[in-house]
Amino acid sequence: MLRAAVTWLRERFAVEDADERIEGTGEAITSPQHRRSAEAEAELDRLEELGDDSRGGK
Repeated sequence: MLRAAVTWLRERFAVEDADERIEGTGEAITSPQHRRSAEAEAELDRLEELGDDSRGGK
């Protein structure tokens, strides 16, 4: 009886293999502070160039 209970508990709380459970693209997850889209990067570069031009191109 005890063996059956232990077997039942093991089956009940068994965890699947992590490689089979985890789904995703495989890319690293980064902090939102460090995650920018290509469009945002291009806009920041453009604004930086505009700022440099207005300051005399330091």
